[in-house]
Amino acid sequence: MSCNKNTGLKKTETHNKLAYNEVKPVELVKENSPQSIKENFLNNEKAKNSPIKIISSQLFKNPYSNHKDIKIVFKNASKKDIQALKLEWYCENSFNEPANGKFFYEKGKSTGNIAQKIRVGSTKTFFLEDFSTDANVIIKARAYYVIFSDGSKWNLH
Repeated sequence: MSCNKNTGLKKTETHNKLAYNEVKPVELVKENSPQSIKENFLNNEKAKNSPIKIISSQLFKNPYSNHKDIKIVFKNASKKDIQALKLEWYCENSFNEPANGKFFYEKGKSTGNIAQKIRVGSTKTFFLEDFSTDANVIIKARAYYVIFSDGSKWNLH
């Protein structure tokens, strides 16, 4: 019996050995991890053709609780009237971590729906109360689904 282990290498070949401190961990990013959600929001390429232009977004302390409210001002930048739309936004807390939202399963990201006619070129304000207990900054707000008055649809995802 031979003590030589078959490594698949010819006797003249060698393989590189790494010292323990040279090994770097590979960072895997899960699809719904806070890091990938934030990166998705910061990717402006997807929202380039959005029929909704976000003009401003602000956080307010709720006067009767410790929760935060959000106000999003947007404009219908399309050439069609809008019947309804869905908005989403990503917030972080004071520690630059994803903020708590109404739902525990997707930290940082929150959503809201608007079901009213929005004429071409008009500006509207969306206000949602009590959406977070620790949001400190809005990283990005955007429309992700729009239904036009003629029945056609636009979808970010």
